[in-house]
Amino acid sequence: MPLIVRASPLGADVMDGDRPVALYRVADDVARWESPKPSFAPIYTPAGLQLAEYRPWDHLWHTGLFFGWVHANGSNLWGGAWFTPETGKYERVETHGVQRHDHFNHLATTDEGGIRIDHELSWLDADDRIFAKEQRVWEIEPFDGGHRWNVLTRINPIDGELTLGATRAPAHYSGLVLRMGPGFGGTEHPDRESRARDSEGRAGHEQIMGETAQWVAADGADGGMVAMFDHPSNPRHPSPWFCRANLLGPALLAPGDLTTGVGETLELRYGLVITDDPLDQSALQAEYDRFAAP
Repeated sequence: MPLIVRASPLGADVMDGDRPVALYRVADDVARWESPKPSFAPIYTPAGLQLAEYRPWDHLWHTGLFFGWVHANGSNLWGGAWFTPETGKYERVETHGVQRHDHFNHLATTDEGGIRIDHELSWLDADDRIFAKEQRVWEIEPFDGGHRWNVLTRINPIDGELTLGATRAPAHYSGLVLRMGPGFGGTEHPDRESRARDSEGRAGHEQIMGETAQWVAADGADGGMVAMFDHPSNPRHPSPWFCRANLLGPALLAPGDLTTGVGETLELRYGLVITDDPLDQSALQAEYDRFAAP
């Protein structure tokens, strides 16, 4: 059955008939300390398994599937405390900005039976000054047993260079990330950890953390799988990865800060595959090759 997308009070609902696929949140009313930002939560497999966790008690600024930039021209577009190398501690620094949804360009269906969400965003610093503009496009299409996701983002600095940096803590997270649900482990569910694997044949979160790969997949303890893809056109491809039991994302900024000049565009493409049953290595590689094809 083709997917549909429709506007909702919080943003946009993605549906498969009367079954929810995902909710794209662009109008959440959260504290500035959480660095408000658009996000997908909840996210479901075709059979209804919940994959994304929204604002867990230990990290309220983790909002499902989202782009979070820990250091963006001195502003915190991730949320929460900053790690301070001088003290070796996470400290609350009042530099929280906002990724503000401005308007939708398109909420539409596609010829492939999927949907397309295209919108414009402004990046605001702690003083509500706009320092970057962004166009973000999400596409979701169904296939037998799962959904394919594509995201394209184009980020343009305003009135000066844009320098993005990861957390100064050893984990080096920043960028696209998925906070996964209880079936993938975490502090409250240590006995239900996800099983991670990557395109290079590694298995286990510790073995994958910080290593480069085309893709990383996580299999949930209760079923369900999510795989994330790094496109060959992205800077620093193949990306290092941030990989924990319940948190996964390409660590674009782990090698160091990335600067985009005035008049330049930072363009990033990522993909996801979400299924009820885990795909084997060869099937995942075929999905990646499909995503990466010109």
